[in-house]
Amino acid sequence: MKFNELKSKVKGLAYRVLVDDNTTKIVAPYNHAWIYMISNDMRGLMSCYDEALYLDQDKVLALQKLAYKYSRTPLDERENEPKFRVKMFPENNDYFSSYLYSDSDGTVIANNQGAIFTKPEYDKLQQKYPEWLPKFDKDDPHFEFVEDD
Repeated sequence: MKFNELKSKVKGLAYRVLVDDNTTKIVAPYNHAWIYMISNDMRGLMSCYDEALYLDQDKVLALQKLAYKYSRTPLDERENEPKFRVKMFPENNDYFSSYLYSDSDGTVIANNQGAIFTKPEYDKLQQKYPEWLPKFDKDDPHFEFVEDD
């Protein structure tokens, strides 16, 4: 399970997720009391806290299932897939469109805003147009990373 999936599902149950270096915590929204704490250093390690005793049992079970699934996810698979735009020309100006855009059919053009890609999405396009699109390289200036929402 990716972190964003955990965060979204917990939010859907009206709870919050907080993260520090060593743990990911599912907390109550009204007082930030810990309900479940999941290790960010060791797979499978999670703890339940007393706040869970005062919650609706259906929500406790749903949160427990999410915490367990996330705790069992290998640590290197929890990170969200990086998202990026592909800059095709060095400058974005009125005369040239700078960013790669792809429609649902896989047709590519350049425009001023560009599409946001994950690596698997871009790799599929790059394989279709290898003579025009560079191979993905996180250090290549063609790839401008964007923050997750």
